[in-house]
Amino acid sequence: MTLRLLTFLISAATVLGFASGASAQPGRTPPSFESWTVDCGNTGVCFASSFTRTQSVWVDLRIVRDWQAEAQPLVRLTTNTELPQEGSLRFDVDGVEIEALPIEQLREMQPTVTAPAGFRPLGGEGFWYPTGPVTATLLQAMQSGKELTIHLPAAKDADPVAVPVSLQGLKAGFLWLDNQQDRTGTVAAIVSPGAEPAKDAPHAMPLVSADQLPPEVAAVWSANRLCSDIDPAIFAGLNAVRVPLDENGSLYIIPCGAPTAYNSPYVAVLSGKDGAARQIHVARMSEKGPVATDLIYNAKWSPADEQLVSYFKGSGVGECGLWNRWSWNGTGLVLLEEATRKTCDGTVPDLSIWSNTWPPKNAPN
Repeated sequence: MTLRLLTFLISAATVLGFASGASAQPGRTPPSFESWTVDCGNTGVCFASSFTRTQSVWVDLRIVRDWQAEAQPLVRLTTNTELPQEGSLRFDVDGVEIEALPIEQLREMQPTVTAPAGFRPLGGEGFWYPTGPVTATLLQAMQSGKELTIHLPAAKDADPVAVPVSLQGLKAGFLWLDNQQDRTGTVAAIVSPGAEPAKDAPHAMPLVSADQLPPEVAAVWSANRLCSDIDPAIFAGLNAVRVPLDENGSLYIIPCGAPTAYNSPYVAVLSGKDGAARQIHVARMSEKGPVATDLIYNAKWSPADEQLVSYFKGSGVGECGLWNRWSWNGTGLVLLEEATRKTCDGTVPDLSIWSNTWPPKNAPN
């Protein structure tokens, strides 16, 4: 799909407004705390995760929490090793057994756990940990400990495997989750719950089908190039959302056509309180000045601060390309920051060192 840019004028006052807000922006990638990384999805579901490899066996452990006030933290374990029909999965913290769960029982209880919309686990055999007090006990022990050991039962003709997972940084990760979901000081906080009642975290509503689009929004979406030429099964997995706005308006962030090898294009459509819909164009910078585009690549919405990020990857590794961040100002998406790297050399992506194309390095704070 060819990127179409529409040249437009931006007033000097607006440009200065862009620059003045940029210095306070967060990092270009989600933070990490020791061996734990944290992030949130487009809907407002957030998680802390740790990926650990022991020889040929790896485990991915995630603590996941949805945005609803009543949502409880969920624990998800995924591994690449084949697990037997019998045996137990055991969790120790600092050498003390917390729980031993029969594999057969775990498999039977999986349908009782509803995965949050927008959560995408890694491939492999995965289990949701039993919910409720059992999860609370495990998380409390993990917060207080230094190392979690996951004992995987042995498949036929194999030896049991014990995978150590460092707990350093986990509590800081939980604090980040509490703050990001506006739960600090409430009864729903993972770390140091308070007396304030729980409330819904900042969020957007998931869209898993184009059938969920109002007719006016669907008309704008269908009229844009080949946006509606996308397999429904692919649409369902691309984290499209409807962002509720004031006065009953909504901002729709919707896939536009089938993804390519590295990039998925999206468009933004604004629906007003009267139901009328229009497409939102976004600003980016070129060598000749500001331009506008209607496509947003690998779109990521942040409900907590109402910001939208685009990350166009120039390669599968993602070490080169174009990165943008816009903020919703009530009527449109305002460019806050843009960075690029033109050299595709297979190195580990580090967006923090990409060259700024907006704001200029000598822009006033």
